Amino acid sequence: MRYVDAGYAAALVGLFTYGVGLVLRRRRWERALTASRTADGADVVAPGERP
Repeated sequence: MRYVDAGYAAALVGLFTYGVGLVLRRRRWERALTASRTADGADVVAPGERP
């Protein structure tokens, strides 16, 4: 039954790694959005963002 435990551990590690990747991707997108704001103060609305 140790292979079952190893399977669960591998699945949890995979999900954790995927979650960390999502967090890092979101931060990168937020930095890119902030950098893309125009100099005159008008905001650029990203897809899925409310104006």
